[in-house]
Amino acid sequence: MNPESLSPPARIAIVGAAVVIVLAGIQAATPILGPFLIAVFFAMITAPIMAWLTRRGVPRALAAGMVVTGLAVVLVGTIAFLGMAFTEFLLSLPRYEKALEAQATIIASYGIDTTGIQVWDYIDRGFVIQQAAEIARQVGNIAFDAIIVAIAIGFLLIEAPRFAAALARRLGPESPPYRHLTQSGRFLIEYVVIRTEVNLVTGVGTGLFLALLGVEFAALWGFIAFILSYVPYIGLVVAAIPPTLLALVGFGPSGALAVIVAITLIDAAAENLVFPQITRKGLNLSPFVVIFSVVFWGLVLGAVGVFLAIPLTIAVKLFLESWDETRWLGEMMNAGERQK
Repeated sequence: MNPESLSPPARIAIVGAAVVIVLAGIQAATPILGPFLIAVFFAMITAPIMAWLTRRGVPRALAAGMVVTGLAVVLVGTIAFLGMAFTEFLLSLPRYEKALEAQATIIASYGIDTTGIQVWDYIDRGFVIQQAAEIARQVGNIAFDAIIVAIAIGFLLIEAPRFAAALARRLGPESPPYRHLTQSGRFLIEYVVIRTEVNLVTGVGTGLFLALLGVEFAALWGFIAFILSYVPYIGLVVAAIPPTLLALVGFGPSGALAVIVAITLIDAAAENLVFPQITRKGLNLSPFVVIFSVVFWGLVLGAVGVFLAIPLTIAVKLFLESWDETRWLGEMMNAGERQK
């Protein structure tokens, strides 16, 4: 059957059905795709380091090995830090109970009803032991997945030039599809690298402020702020909840308010470092698309989809802009021109 003979609604229905089938396949393959996408993400982050090493004459295989080894050292250190920090935090939860109850009394004096807050009813010794054991079990699972991811990162870094050369031979080095594809790849890598740098500013700034304020486990909350900042709008709000509660327990409502204001200002300052660079390259997404992408990729890929929602959405946007027939869909995802 000639596709041109179909009515527009019929073509839309066929394309929609194909998209649903593909997404169902992606969701079913999440246990395989998840580690692969994480490997691609870290390969993008470390691509500038890889390029720097190769420009200085380091053989590509050796450079990839050095990068993967560095990532492994950072990962082992991070897992050890998180394991100890979370265990210590869980063990310290019961001693905050009386302090929080005292603060709840103060808050109630302002006419705010706190009778429905029953957080501490769920925190007992059994809960703490159970959560500590769960952390230990998850560390073992993460270590196994990390080995697979590390191997994939190494091969991706080594094979990247060969993939590019094969595409150039197939599409032609001067062809518009190849130029657009390579340009899109560079933009996407640049976005991931800049996003990571901005998250680092947010995480370090948050950790330093909390440490100066005297909030316990400041390094842990700063690291969580760094990680969750990959989830736009929502992530930093979630990351701010534990230190805000600890500041409330230790310093009262004024301390909690100081944490909220400081994290907001730190995030605003960090974001102003990234968005001017991103929007200049046409990678600005509308707020609706950002929120929708987090929910959508989270439903399809789980936690990996939530953290990689924006890079995945940008990749889809750049893919749609590669053809005249779908370019309008990519343009609809833009935030539009900023008011001057």
